[in-house]
Amino acid sequence: MTGTSGSAADPESRLSPARRLLVIHNPTAGRRQRRHLAAVLSELQKEGAEVRLWETASAGDAERAARECGSDIDVVVVAGGDGTINEAINGLMAREPSQPPALGIIPTGTTNVLSRDLRIPRQADALAPLLARGMMRDIHVGCANGRYFTLMCGVGMDAHIVSRTSLRLKKKIGKLAYVMQGLREFVAGVPRRYRVEIDGAEVVEASSVIVAKSRLYGGEFQLAPRADIGKPELQVCLFLRGGRLSTLLYIIGMGLGHLDHLPGYRTVAAKAVRITGHDGDPVQLDGDPSGCLPLEIGLGKRRLSVVAP
Repeated sequence: MTGTSGSAADPESRLSPARRLLVIHNPTAGRRQRRHLAAVLSELQKEGAEVRLWETASAGDAERAARECGSDIDVVVVAGGDGTINEAINGLMAREPSQPPALGIIPTGTTNVLSRDLRIPRQADALAPLLARGMMRDIHVGCANGRYFTLMCGVGMDAHIVSRTSLRLKKKIGKLAYVMQGLREFVAGVPRRYRVEIDGAEVVEASSVIVAKSRLYGGEFQLAPRADIGKPELQVCLFLRGGRLSTLLYIIGMGLGHLDHLPGYRTVAAKAVRITGHDGDPVQLDGDPSGCLPLEIGLGKRRLSVVAP
């Protein structure tokens, strides 16, 4: 077992035995992602970590792997994007609460918002020591209609974009596929209004709603600067005004980092949120389609351990 310099782990943690890891990955991922995974696995071997690989073949495989892996696994590591990570989180949260495995991340997907929020290093020589012996922290997850999330849950324009974006096009051009579908939604300009009940008290109407656990959105933008994944709290992002002009102002404000200064936008801290209106409208969860309205959102009953600096 060899030590490393410049490790993400603290000196005391390097003295502890290396962890037993289950690494969930997609064998058909692109060449660049496969190379990155191979580099991390090579560094994990140097760290003395015990690594088992689980290949995904279809949607739901990552959730099943996280839910069914044995008690001899210390960390379930996801090599993928936020959608695959969300699957694994739902699998981990479905386990019995007594000492479930922690979550680890090898960022390789189209977007890796959670890894950015947690400040997980991408470089193999920094990431491997973190996964093998590094620090752990607890985070609070959200729960929407029985499904867990760590980033956000949304209805309105962004949910329609997510639900209608071609998966084939997404694989070819990545984030640009969302931009193209967003332009279609903008041109269509379909008016929508939603009723948002916050903590059983305040009731607000909005054209779009995003309930955030993470401060980041889309990897680079901040919708909810006060959101903290480590706190048992939701941030309700309310786009109060509809129409093309307001939507354009929201997009510009988000791009410039001044969204919270716009008069038609506000955020509210909450523990529980109910969203109704346009029943059957799509819902997005951590950037993937996830059911439809009406929507009940709250906090997970327990915290989730993650490997993060």
